[in-house]
Amino acid sequence: MKHFMQWLRPGLAIKRWMVLFSVGILLLVFGATLILNYQIFGIMEERMLGLAFQMTGSYSYTFLAVCGTLFVILGLWIMTTAVRKLMKRLVELLAPDQKEVSKKLLSRMELSRGLRVVAIGGGHGLSMLLRGMKNKTSNITAIVTVADDGGSSGRLREEMGIIAPGDLRNCLVALADKETVLEQIFQYRFGGEGELAGHSLGNLFLAALIKQFGSVQNALEAASKVLNIRGQVMPATSQKVRLRAKMSDGEIVEGESEISAYPEKIGRDVRIVRMTTVPKAPMAVGDALEAIREADLITLGPGSLYTSVLPNLLVPEILSAIRESGAPVLYICNVMTQPGETTGYTVGDHLKALVDHIGGGVVDFVLANNGTPSPEVLRKYEKVHAFPVTIDRKKVESLGAALIEADLLGPNRGAVQDTEVLSNEIVRIHNLLSANIAPEALEDYLKRSH
Repeated sequence: MKHFMQWLRPGLAIKRWMVLFSVGILLLVFGATLILNYQIFGIMEERMLGLAFQMTGSYSYTFLAVCGTLFVILGLWIMTTAVRKLMKRLVELLAPDQKEVSKKLLSRMELSRGLRVVAIGGGHGLSMLLRGMKNKTSNITAIVTVADDGGSSGRLREEMGIIAPGDLRNCLVALADKETVLEQIFQYRFGGEGELAGHSLGNLFLAALIKQFGSVQNALEAASKVLNIRGQVMPATSQKVRLRAKMSDGEIVEGESEISAYPEKIGRDVRIVRMTTVPKAPMAVGDALEAIREADLITLGPGSLYTSVLPNLLVPEILSAIRESGAPVLYICNVMTQPGETTGYTVGDHLKALVDHIGGGVVDFVLANNGTPSPEVLRKYEKVHAFPVTIDRKKVESLGAALIEADLLGPNRGAVQDTEVLSNEIVRIHNLLSANIAPEALEDYLKRSH
């Protein structure tokens, strides 16, 4: 009975059909009675009155009312038992391993009503964000960079003439409904020295789907069904894009992996001055533009500033859609600097790099971590010349964005944001923005809220 009552909880859209079922039964009985003979009601009443006279010595209509109430209760009990047994049997047949299907359905209903988030980026930063956000809403769209040209993705890109599948694969797995053996298989990477060495099975699977269906969108839809993901994953562009960077020493470096490795390659510290793409103005995926227009909140990052976040914004239609959208844009700054890309960068430097490439007025809020990683983590990152990103509020605000500080590291005190802590903070920010607080009061509240 306890499990049955869960089916009656608000949000499952079950009670309305049970009521409709009851109405149908009543109409069926009434119609059958009319077909047989409408006078049957009078005959039944006479019989019941006769029974009442034999039992009480008088013609008691109270007795009829009591009998009628008992019949109603008995009928409702029979109908409820039948529905409960039917639903139990259906659950046993369709989901024999799931003991709390009603809870799962209610959870899905709640997630389907969650905020509409468009998360833009790539790499491990975006997939980490998605792992947390999928527990807050299923209305999440990941718009992913496809400019990767290294490793398994780069090889498949060149050999098969497709967009890089690596970041798409990571996001699909991150949004999967639950951890399964299939997800582990998707992330399996072949060893050895043959042609398969270094390839991820998920990358090969996506490459095969792209070739089979003839389009990236159809391939991703098929993979989404296989993994039963919450939300949707799509590339910023379906064109093969390469990144090109002008460095502070005047050199032009092409290719994502080459750009990140360039400072170490030449043995001195140089910065990225300007990022462009080849082709210069790739076309956006239409569904990505539609998701941006309908978003309640747009997030940028976390992830590599120049090779994960910016490549999406260098797609002109993506940037135009963000500007035209009424949704607030939240840039999530990295916890640590990244050698080869953001060595020595502050939070303000990260934002300035974005503004220099896409112009002002795009980023409304910047979320920065003010927690400190554990000493062991700091020592590990110092060996590769990576350090915590320093917060400089005045520079951020001078660039037209409101700074939100929070300890985003969680109990593990790692070098990246904790998925649960970060997703909770994003929901909190959205709730505050939805409360119609005056901009000045909102910014002051966000400063004091931690």
